[in-house]
Amino acid sequence: MAEDKKAEKAEKGEKKAGGGNKLMLVVVILLVLVLAGMGGLAYVMFSNMNKPQGAAQTEQTKEKPKKKKEGPPIFEKLDTFVVNLAGGDGSLLQVDMQAELGDEEAKKKFTDYMPKIRSALILLLSSKSAAELATPDGKVKLKAQVKQIINESMDSGEEELVQSVLFTSFIIQKQ
Repeated sequence: MAEDKKAEKAEKGEKKAGGGNKLMLVVVILLVLVLAGMGGLAYVMFSNMNKPQGAAQTEQTKEKPKKKKEGPPIFEKLDTFVVNLAGGDGSLLQVDMQAELGDEEAKKKFTDYMPKIRSALILLLSSKSAAELATPDGKVKLKAQVKQIINESMDSGEEELVQSVLFTSFIIQKQ
């Protein structure tokens, strides 16, 4: 009987030792995985630190490459606008503009949408006061707004069919 008890204790000891070995193996594997994950994270963080600050952002927010057109720019003249300016002082604005377009397709779309463009521009121009437009900054802001209004009127989405707007005549008449 003593031998049976010794044999049972030996078997129990082996089972305990075997179970402990399995637990130790799982712990070691998990530790290796955690360390590998941390090493990968550290690599990514340190590799981004070596790049210039703007480089990381430009990689994430790359814009579509713009088509480089060949030849001279394409300009399209808008009809002369004469509008009453806001402010109630009876001021008038007479302006001639030309739009610089990206390509011939944009020119066709520009002429197709001309009534919608003219309407939107009349509303924009008549909402301005003589004091706003008298300064150079006021004219620059107006150019940007006109460009935006034209692109929105043509339903161009994110693509800018109109590259820039040029004033060829700009007269404010106060009464």
